[in-house]
Amino acid sequence: MPRIHPGLLSVTSALLLVTAAPAAGQGFVVHGPDSSRITFNGRVQTIFNTTSVDDEPATETELRRVRLEATLQLNRVVSGKIQPEFAGSRVSLRDAYVKLTLDPALQIWAGQAHRPFGVVSPYSTVRLPSAEKGLRIRGAGGYEHFNLLSGLGYSDRDVGLQLRGEPKGAPLGISYAAGIFNGPARDDVPEENTYQVVARLAARPLPWLRAGVSFSRIDVGRELGSDIQGTVVSEGAAWEADVELGSERGGPRLVAEVARGDSDPIAEAEFVSAQGWVAYRTGRASSTISAVEPFVRVSFADPDVDGDALGLPTGGTLVTPGINLWLGGLNRFGLFYDLWNPDTGERARSLKALFQVAF
Repeated sequence: MPRIHPGLLSVTSALLLVTAAPAAGQGFVVHGPDSSRITFNGRVQTIFNTTSVDDEPATETELRRVRLEATLQLNRVVSGKIQPEFAGSRVSLRDAYVKLTLDPALQIWAGQAHRPFGVVSPYSTVRLPSAEKGLRIRGAGGYEHFNLLSGLGYSDRDVGLQLRGEPKGAPLGISYAAGIFNGPARDDVPEENTYQVVARLAARPLPWLRAGVSFSRIDVGRELGSDIQGTVVSEGAAWEADVELGSERGGPRLVAEVARGDSDPIAEAEFVSAQGWVAYRTGRASSTISAVEPFVRVSFADPDVDGDALGLPTGGTLVTPGINLWLGGLNRFGLFYDLWNPDTGERARSLKALFQVAF
């Protein structure tokens, strides 16, 4: 009899429990003593995909994400979140942080969480129309907007301390976030005292409009080579601007961001990148289909604007048209078609079918 992975068994048990959740998307709440509570959320995303790249299997079915998320609210001040991922051959940790809410205008986050850089990276893949934030075609290389920012260490998760806040009554609905993080350079030059600073300011002047800007200062380290002992560390920086129009409740929606900064400060190379998607979510289509959502996403990156640096990754443009059939709450079936056009190298295509169960 085959052995069942204990992590997968835990997730399956949790998924059975959440059938009693009060409403889709709200999770399953367990109340403790006093005002404490734990909210469980989770997702299973299975993706069938194809690829046009030679020397790769033409089709594949992948268990893309299996995550169980627990949000703890111990009292009015102390809360936290932990999100392990069970997909693949091993268990990994996505989010794990403690949050101290001293006031709506002053929150302290400590642990592993998203850097406050842009809107694409922290966007939940459960709610993202394409379910993927960047290029993911088997056998295809190169970087578009999301993969470039994540690869350079400006976006995605990291361990650090953050200050966040949404002051009540602030003009234009202003919110802020700022943090200091380990930064990816610790892996390259562990003996150096490197760090990263990220800050973001956003405003929501209207219920259907939000705009923001982000800044990141990062240390980039590199070994000098086999002939010369030692390392060199240089400072890099990047700016980002974004806008969101509409909402998930229905109708048209637009999310777009653009970034520019240092791709290799040691070689004085700069990048420019952008990603945006537009979608339209209808009302209920039938007793089974709660909404239909066609969309188009475009993601672009040029890792070396001047084209003089050596060894930088290839950029290109990713175009993804698709459609989602929402089946109540956060459950859906989606069809997407990725078209990858790199600056150099072979173009690639991929058809994807997404099966998503989430709560």
